[in-house]
Amino acid sequence: MLSLSMVVPALNEDELVDEFLEKSIRDLSAVTNDWEIVFVDDGSTDKTVEYAQAWANKYPQINIISLGRNLGNGANVEVGFQHATKEVVFNNTVDAFFNTEDLEWIVPHLEQYDSISGYRSDLSANNPYQKLLTLGNLTLIRTLFPLKLKAYQTVQFHRRSLFEQIQIEGRSSFVSPELLIKAHYLGYSIGEVEVKFHPRLKGTAKGGGLKHVVRTFRDMMKFWFKWVVLKRPIAVRRPVAVRGPGPVETPASVSVDSEGRSERVAG
Repeated sequence: MLSLSMVVPALNEDELVDEFLEKSIRDLSAVTNDWEIVFVDDGSTDKTVEYAQAWANKYPQINIISLGRNLGNGANVEVGFQHATKEVVFNNTVDAFFNTEDLEWIVPHLEQYDSISGYRSDLSANNPYQKLLTLGNLTLIRTLFPLKLKAYQTVQFHRRSLFEQIQIEGRSSFVSPELLIKAHYLGYSIGEVEVKFHPRLKGTAKGGGLKHVVRTFRDMMKFWFKWVVLKRPIAVRRPVAVRGPGPVETPASVSVDSEGRSERVAG
């Protein structure tokens, strides 16, 4: 049975944190006896840390990391990845854009693939601005970089060995595409699975603002120039055997029945 680390950056999420952690603990425990939650507080000024610490006092599997100031998306999740200790590491947010109930059917694919990348085919829940950002970001990445996926910035599962091999350079939400590009470069096999989007029910979304978009675009162009134009090798933390690009496949998708339950569907 695989062990799992869930990395969760958070900023001012006291309205959601109790509900999120309660559900995450239940769903993680349903698929493995060896799990942890790496909860990275990115400079919250509300009671996010206080509430999360109360759960950590009851569950030693929860590791609270308080950054003390707001480092922003990318830098905060990197801290979480570097503190993860389990065999497979994946990301989530307190507003639960990824439903941990889906671990039940996704985890078996981790016996077949080194990495799993989620994608959404239904963008109906997005407003026009969000759709424009999503489609524009996807088009740019697919145009600029050799790895062609259905999505790059949804939930991802990676072997912890990847984080021992690479240096995370991005300081924006481009960290997610960066991980997939580097995993592919190092020969990791990638399986793509369809996941259902879960809209935020409380609080305020922290991403998507102009500052966030500019920072992501800047990282994207910087790495395109470095890796594609200058053809510099992708930086690794230590020497590793580069096996050549790994395969990318779509092993399964997920559908939702009339009662909202996820069903595994062969891809």
